[in-house]
Amino acid sequence: MGGHLSDIDKKKICVLYEDRLRKFGLDVKTVGWGTVESQYLRFDMLVRGIDLNCKSILDIGCGLGDLVSYLDANNIHDYSYRGIDISGALITEAKKRFHGRENIHFETSDLLDLSPQPVDIVLISGALSFRVEDNIAWAQCALEKMFHLCREAVSVNFLTSYVDYVEEKNFHYSPETMFAFARNLTKYVCLYHDYRLWEFTLQLFHQPKGRNDGNCGQDY
Repeated sequence: MGGHLSDIDKKKICVLYEDRLRKFGLDVKTVGWGTVESQYLRFDMLVRGIDLNCKSILDIGCGLGDLVSYLDANNIHDYSYRGIDISGALITEAKKRFHGRENIHFETSDLLDLSPQPVDIVLISGALSFRVEDNIAWAQCALEKMFHLCREAVSVNFLTSYVDYVEEKNFHYSPETMFAFARNLTKYVCLYHDYRLWEFTLQLFHQPKGRNDGNCGQDY
């Protein structure tokens, strides 16, 4: 895997988020979303068709830990959660928010530095959206790492290339390119481009969803 985040890119991303933290505090604007509604819609799409009850969950680029609040609000039970982020300041605030929750753990870390401790589900929301030295190589490297870390599924969202306006700080991905790469990792891939945000969600599974036997039609 050749893709990585350079030290310059890591610093740039941390400065952006930590400046927002000082400005907005514990608000979704700190992690780049306009409203809680739009943030929760992204979470809805990430977990679409995935059962999180009684699962171990790894949240990459967890920010302030908002996914934990989402899981609680949606009556997800008996899960264990590990959130990582490259911003130590955001991790400090996340730890304060959920202090005392034994099933919740936060740490300052880079995805590629994680030890190979498998979890059931790996999620990443928005963490691949910023323009870096080589977005495609970085995103593909991240997908491969996440897929090897999960037992069941990886779900990640990307800004889509199907737009008529792009901010300089952001990178928009071709859904076709990312789907084709995901298919090199597994046959079982879902791509959702049917919701009201300028992005798409990609899910990779180790096994086909909803299939309990080996005779459900021909594989191609």
